[in-house]
Amino acid sequence: MNGLVIHVEAGEARHTEVISQDRIRIGTGAACDLRFRSELFPETPDVVLELARSNGHFRVASFPPALELTHNDLPLTIGAEIVDGDRVRLAAADLELQFFPINAAPALIPKRRGDVLVAPFIEQAALDAAATSRRDDAKVFLREFTRELVREINPSTKVITLLIAVALVGGILYLGFAGFKELKQSRRQLEAQNERIAVLNDQMRQSQQQFEQVDRTNRGIINSLSLAPSVWSEYSAGVCLISGTYIFVETGTGRPLRYPETQTAAGTVAEEGTEQTPLLTPGGRGSVAEFPYVGTGFYVGGGYVVTNRHIAAEPWAADERSMIYGSTVSGQPRVSKLVAYFPGQRQSFALRLKNTSRQDDLAVCMMDAAEKVPPIPALPLDENSDAAAVGKAVVLMGYPSGPDRILASLPEGDANGIKQRFGSSLDVLVGHLADRQLIKPLTTQGNITALEGHRIIYDARTAEGGSGAPLFGQSGRVIGVNFAIFTELDNANFAVPVRFAVALLARAGWKPAETSETNTNSNANANAKDSRPSTAANANQSK
Repeated sequence: MNGLVIHVEAGEARHTEVISQDRIRIGTGAACDLRFRSELFPETPDVVLELARSNGHFRVASFPPALELTHNDLPLTIGAEIVDGDRVRLAAADLELQFFPINAAPALIPKRRGDVLVAPFIEQAALDAAATSRRDDAKVFLREFTRELVREINPSTKVITLLIAVALVGGILYLGFAGFKELKQSRRQLEAQNERIAVLNDQMRQSQQQFEQVDRTNRGIINSLSLAPSVWSEYSAGVCLISGTYIFVETGTGRPLRYPETQTAAGTVAEEGTEQTPLLTPGGRGSVAEFPYVGTGFYVGGGYVVTNRHIAAEPWAADERSMIYGSTVSGQPRVSKLVAYFPGQRQSFALRLKNTSRQDDLAVCMMDAAEKVPPIPALPLDENSDAAAVGKAVVLMGYPSGPDRILASLPEGDANGIKQRFGSSLDVLVGHLADRQLIKPLTTQGNITALEGHRIIYDARTAEGGSGAPLFGQSGRVIGVNFAIFTELDNANFAVPVRFAVALLARAGWKPAETSETNTNSNANANAKDSRPSTAANANQSK
């Protein structure tokens, strides 16, 4: 070992010492080989650390224990060997010493060929060269050589060289300016093209919006034209002809009022104000005075049928016969029979009144033995979409004029034969039409002309017998329930918005199609809100 290289770090200060002795003292004393200022240490020992070479290695000979020196972050001990990269630290003085044996291999570079031996005279020559000023002489020689070379160059050569340099610089500047100008012009052209593209995009967007508007209009026209056939083919089997009968009963006793024994045609009504009006009495052997009528209803699933209140609960309210007899007898009217006939079904279904609306002409009925209801399509209800708006197309599906309209659609011979054989009783006539599967609703189409809070006013044609018919919107779902016509104006009919029927159904125990029984179609409701202006109209409930 020829000595140690000691790297000293005292706070921010850095220093390196090379010491080649067998015993190395480090401290503040005058005899120390590596000296520090005494104020660095909390106490002022002469020797902080002493190293001694033994068997070719430096080891710790002595140190003051009070200084609490550490060796590679461990407490320093006497006799500890100092190897390449070892660190001795004094925390109290923020002092760190790092040791490297002079001929030791680098700490992080592996030793491959062993130590390289340099001849002593080469090493000595290198040390002498580092200690002399020959490098300064080389600098002076190079500077003087350059100066003399420039002095020897011909002035014309200098001028030509200068011109070449100026031309070169000028050319570079010109090319740079031309490139910058071209780039600027290209940028302006690009901005102009982008503006034109933006204008074209706006025009294309406007054209696309116009095309979409035209397409929506065309589709609306096509849908309005095909609305009636589509709803008839899909939901006509769910629109029923309601046949009912009401009677008068004696107040107090509840006995039905009867015709005189000489009365032969039940339900025959003479002209009001004449002597032919029969007198109804609770006694006698005459037949019970029954007053048949017809109307329309539609199936909503779960055995529930929606119709008008004046069809299911108060048919006498819109019947002129009740006005004639009501003024001559002391009795109360009462519904005695209520039956529904569906297209394609030969049997009839008795209806039981479940609920009526006090404000609107609506009623909810329940089909008896609802668990045995055949696969009748349930009409979907549209209570929230924008299909109920002024100008929108609507389709009314019902039984205006009752069985008379059905017979009018048959050949004249068939119609006359049916009237002669089965026309004596409305109940028998309707039963025969159902048995021959001739019960089919009539579809008329129109538009919504006005809206009120509880009324949809539209111009689709209808007549007596169409009360309770479903009014379909352009969504293909029911938006209202027909209940009246305006007698002083043709084609002015009235319907109750279906949302009031939905509330009445909910109170009656009906559930939407998603959770109701099977044999029903989708009863989904749209999510858009209604836009409903208010228009005044007077209705005459005479259907």
